[in-house]
Amino acid sequence: MIWQLAVVCTLALMPAVSHACRCAQQPLGTYYERAHAVLIARLAASTQEDDRRILDFELLGTPHKGEADKRRTDTLRLGTARSSATCGIQPVADAVYVLFTNRIEDSEPGQWVDTCSGTRVLLSPDGSQPQGFVDVPPRFVLQQLNGLAGMDVLRDVAANAPSPEDHDNVQLVGLLDLKAFAHGGFMDVHEGPDATTQKIARIDTYEQVRTKEVGYEQPAAIVYARLPQWYRIRLGSDSFGWVAAAESGTYFAYAELPVRRLAYLNEHWSGFLWPDAGAGLPMRHERARDDARHEYPVNVLESKIVGGMPWFRVELLSEICTGLEEKVLLSGWVPGYGRSGKPGVWFFSRGC
Repeated sequence: MIWQLAVVCTLALMPAVSHACRCAQQPLGTYYERAHAVLIARLAASTQEDDRRILDFELLGTPHKGEADKRRTDTLRLGTARSSATCGIQPVADAVYVLFTNRIEDSEPGQWVDTCSGTRVLLSPDGSQPQGFVDVPPRFVLQQLNGLAGMDVLRDVAANAPSPEDHDNVQLVGLLDLKAFAHGGFMDVHEGPDATTQKIARIDTYEQVRTKEVGYEQPAAIVYARLPQWYRIRLGSDSFGWVAAAESGTYFAYAELPVRRLAYLNEHWSGFLWPDAGAGLPMRHERARDDARHEYPVNVLESKIVGGMPWFRVELLSEICTGLEEKVLLSGWVPGYGRSGKPGVWFFSRGC
């Protein structure tokens, strides 16, 4: 990548120089692209140490890009040059900043900011909005950051989402009822999707395969690939094999499973909802970090296949199964898979 940022400054740890910091303002997308992390935070404290300044921020929401190096919960410590002559950030107590951080190895703290990175006050303590970025008025900065972060999410999702036709896939694409087990029968597992390939196992209980519940105490085999006459499953020994569709029961495609059921978004959900499946500027929900279960209740209204991948139209709910009034917090579309390629939408098979 070729950086075209006109910067005449020395970062953080270098001694101050006599010339003033000069850098041409760049579009928001350029600052975003070159940053290690992008965050919104309120300045809580500032201290001076020799030729540097240490800034302690209170994080406001999850990062738009990257991860925060946090000393304490929701607190971020950054370094900057002490002088504005070396592009140091001049602290404004209680102001809300948009931070574009750079990582400096073997330094303390590990992330630094400077004025040439795009870091600046987004909202002053008195509620006023300083001058914005090139082509982006201050009131639209967060919306544009959401759009940039959303594109990153979709890029990763598209790269890692499984294909049901991929023989080597290791992520869930559906569930399969193994009907032979209900009648005390068995099924042969083949090495490949062909009856002439070697039989690697003979199974007669769900305990011998990887499963999830498709209904109340109703197990089903996890399917990792689906061909016209074959399903790829995983044995308890972790090896994969293929079972014939003719010997199997009902197949439940992932796109169908959470629809109109008691469902939730899990830890693989990015936190974004799109106005249409894979299109438009996404809305961002600040997920509860203290929710150890990472289960965000939703109504799944419908699904749609876009580019070979399921998308779900959801209503994000405030409550579920608590007896309190359920309020719709946000609504929109979410991709079925997270950035890692794992399912991001699932359902409570046993209800509340």
